[in-house]
Formats: sequence, C-alpha cells, structure tokens
Amino acid sequence: MSDYGIPYMGSKDKIAPSICMMLPKATHFYDLFGGGFSMTHCMLERFPHKYSNFHYNEIKSDVVDMVKRAINGEFNYSVFKPKWVSREDFFAKKDSDAYIRCLWSFGNNQRGYLFGDIAEAKRSAHQAVVFDEFDEAAIKVLGFDRWPKVVKTIKHRRLYWRQKVAFNSNGMKRGDLEQLQQLERLQQLQQLQQLEQLERLQQLQQLQQLERLQQLERLQQLERLSFYAKSYDEVDILPSSVVYCDIPYEGTSDYGKFDRKKFLDWAASRDFPVYISEYNISDNRFKNVYSIDKRSMLAGSLKGYRNKSEKLYWNGETASLLS
Repeated sequence: MSDYGIPYMGSKDKIAPSICMMLPKATHFYDLFGGGFSMTHCMLERFPHKYSNFHYNEIKSDVVDMVKRAINGEFNYSVFKPKWVSREDFFAKKDSDAYIRCLWSFGNNQRGYLFGDIAEAKRSAHQAVVFDEFDEAAIKVLGFDRWPKVVKTIKHRRLYWRQKVAFNSNGMKRGDLEQLQQLERLQQLQQLQQLEQLERLQQLQQLQQLERLQQLERLQQLERLSFYAKSYDEVDILPSSVVYCDIPYEGTSDYGKFDRKKFLDWAASRDFPVYISEYNISDNRFKNVYSIDKRSMLAGSLKGYRNKSEKLYWNGETASLLS
C-alpha cells in the first residue's frame, strides 16, 4: 500500500515509510501535527511493533472525526455513494465539513474548489461512475454510453475509464485527469478502513489459524491508537515517548497562522526526543538527521513538478527513551 491517511495538503504519505524508519523505538509514538493521518497510519501498518501505543493529534476536530469515520468504514463504496459537490456547495460547507474541504479542493488545499469552468461536464462523468447515470455530457466525456456488465463497482468503473483513456491515441486530456484524480481521492478514504479489515492481510494460501491470529493482532493495534484534537502544547506526553511534528513549512500558505518561534522554543525545551519535518531549520538547537527528496506539484499546475529536499530535525534529547 503506497497511500497512507486521507488526501491532505502537505501529506507525507509518499515518504512516510522513510521517515518512520528513522525514528527510534519507544513505548509511545506521538504524531502532534497529525493532519491527514499518514504518519500514524504508516506506523500502524509498517512498524506496529516499534511502539506499544500510538497517539494521533490534529487541532482540527472535524479532520479527526473524518479519520475515525474512515477507519470505521463509513467511506466504503458499499455504504457510501459520494454525491457531487458543486462550487456553491463547496464554499457554503467547506468550513464545517472536512470531507468537502479536503477532498473537493484543488490540490487538497482546503480553500479553492477542485474544478474549473467545465465543472458540469465533470458532474456528468461523476454521476456515470458513481450512480451509473449517463447523459449526453457523460457520454462525451467518457467516450461510451454504458458500462460493460462485468464492470459493476465504482472502483472498477474508475479503473475501466483509466484503461480506456490510456489506450486512446490522443492521450489523457487535462479534464479527464482532473476527474480521475478526484475519484482516486475518494478511493483513498476507503483505504483507511483497511486498518481494521482482515481481508487486506489475507493471502489465499494462508491457514485459518493464521487468519485468526492476524485478526487479533489488528484489533490490538486499534486498541493502541488514541485520538486528540488539541494544540501541540496541550497534549500530555507520557514517559518513553518519541514525538514527531510535521509543522507548517516556512513560506507555505499555512505558515502565517503558525508561531514558529514559540514552537521551536517549546521543542528545544522538551526532555523527550522531538523530530520535526521542515525544508530548513537554521536554529542550531536542532540537528538535521535525515534528508529525502520529494516530488511535489507546483501551485496551480497539473503538469508542473519540482523536487524539494525535505529534512528531519531532532532536538537532541534521548532521556525519555530510557524511562
């Protein structure tokens, strides 16, 4: 599984395994700027024995609630048929609905609507994929007027559409790509349910006893997970803990709301190890312990990308690990 957490601006889902490998073992793992849950999700999936307990904190309570709902399976396509969200709906509801704010915003930036001036054509394609409703616009966008009988689920329809476009000699149009990316965002929400689903871990050749053991292991992992919706400095850190902070990066859109000096002073004064992701921290109280290149999409562009080196900094403390 390559996608962790919910679709979220600044998500670490692609590089989460590399960062998780760099963090030392302890009793507790705290993800204090949890955002879209990617780091905690990756820890639970890939490194479940590194810590006894996992603590996810995100100051936006509706985001925490959406993560819980996803884990509980509320976004599984068998029970959830995502209705189209118009531009008007987006701006009317985004401040109170994390699902709309995150999944229906451009680049998951939580501010601007996902689609441009041809949103109605996108709506028609959405209705065809989700509800099997074809109108003239859907036929024009998709290039066909019905799904093959064997293509019954939303996921299979999305994959079928991608395959059809891939074989089109004209290549994928910008509009088609936007629509497919939105459907794939919805698919990512469902993947969180796999935290409590045995099916993801099963292989056809596994014995029944092993399946029972895996089910118990999965249940134990969820019982080891705690949720908070607080400011980073309001979360009580237990002894023998590693704290990870994916703070708003300097110079990014959310940076103006973040008191960087206050946070760095807080992190430097802790008697437990604090690891911080940033592009650069010049404060000599922190040591750069790891760097990784990450490919990110340029603002306002579907085709422009840049590589940036993300760094992991440490406050130098190890005392908490010895408790």
